[in-house]
Amino acid sequence: MGLGVVSWWWIAILATALFWAVLVPGMPTRTHRISMALAPAAMALFGVGSHYVKHLDTAVVLAMYSFAVVSFPVGMIGHRREFARRLAEAERRGETEQNTWPPAMMAQVFVSLAVCGTAAIWVTR
Repeated sequence: MGLGVVSWWWIAILATALFWAVLVPGMPTRTHRISMALAPAAMALFGVGSHYVKHLDTAVVLAMYSFAVVSFPVGMIGHRREFARRLAEAERRGETEQNTWPPAMMAQVFVSLAVCGTAAIWVTR
């Protein structure tokens, strides 16, 4: 049967709140906090585009958004301080943020994205 659109809206709101609560406060500078806070909006725009262009059901889009938004905080568990330290060092040296992800965190985020992506596909089929 599956969850309805209203339930997925609530889950999406809670997922976004979790994202903000876990990732935004740990960022080292105001600029990083703002860009991290805006990340769910970028994901939401992608979801809206998918809804209209691919004619995906609203519940499917909300489920995919929710799983995607949750996958990042889950993927960064245990690595936030190291990530923030690397961001701050890169900014202090005037370098790009290209190589700031610790390798262990990168692997954990990719596994989290794969697991959450698979869960989103399974839940929405």
